[in-house]
Amino acid sequence: MSEMMVTLHELGVEYAKKQPGMIDSFLEEAPIMRMIKWKEATHGLWNVAEKLTDVKAPAFVRFDSPLPQLGASSDLVTTELNKMGGMMEVPSDRAARMGGHIKYFADKQPYILKKAGMDAERVIVLDNLLRGALLEKNLYDAEGSGKGWFILACRFDQELNVGLFDSKQFQQGRLFNITPMYGGCEYLLTNPKYIGVPGYGVMYRANFGYQLLDAKRTVAAIVNIDKEHFPSPDQIDDMLAQVRAQPGNTYLFMGPRARIYGLYPHKEKHIMYVNGDKNVNTHVELWNDIRVVVSHNFDDMIDHVSV
Repeated sequence: MSEMMVTLHELGVEYAKKQPGMIDSFLEEAPIMRMIKWKEATHGLWNVAEKLTDVKAPAFVRFDSPLPQLGASSDLVTTELNKMGGMMEVPSDRAARMGGHIKYFADKQPYILKKAGMDAERVIVLDNLLRGALLEKNLYDAEGSGKGWFILACRFDQELNVGLFDSKQFQQGRLFNITPMYGGCEYLLTNPKYIGVPGYGVMYRANFGYQLLDAKRTVAAIVNIDKEHFPSPDQIDDMLAQVRAQPGNTYLFMGPRARIYGLYPHKEKHIMYVNGDKNVNTHVELWNDIRVVVSHNFDDMIDHVSV
């Protein structure tokens, strides 16, 4: 699997068989995270990749003429993974009322993982993908003057734009390694709300990273969308052309209102109603065969972007 890109669900089938529900909880409210592609890091906690900087390919020449020199220059790029996780504690008295600390932690786990998935989705999209488009100026302006929503085009590539994971972290057969603090024994809690109170704790840890080596050809964004300003079809198509969009590895990521005000106007112009219609469908699920993925984690407007 090290040479392949996979989704977190596919990763779970391969490595996290002991507790598959953990991945379901993690992805429950993070639809973009379900689409993000991952590959195994070359060295566990870091990944070494070769980024081509100059390629000299074969060329046509006349007969009896010298052949050109071939070659490829490259740089080695190292991307470090990060630790994702946290601690959960419960006072002994509260745990006893809830059926014991083991049951207490098990009952809270789905909610904690759901929030973790939502937070991780925002980090990857805002701090990696959208940030890459901003740094490369791969931007298209819907021309709203204040805060606005964005539409992000993203093409995954196993070297240029991909998430990274450490396969050794799945020794427990789970997405997160779960470690009882102090061997599962009672201790004095460190949570600011319960300092000095006897209780129990557990730690969740996983190692993931993100590698974006060529934002220019893999991510682009339409920004400054609001209720009065939306992109033209040409802008959307040009953005997809910029990232070399292909069905299957390219997506349009956005919040629900970015789709309402950014994409729906183009469909509404062509909708015809007749007497007796009971269902109006303005949804846009695909744009020229590129899948539209909507997440409520990006419903808030971002600051105005200068293009």
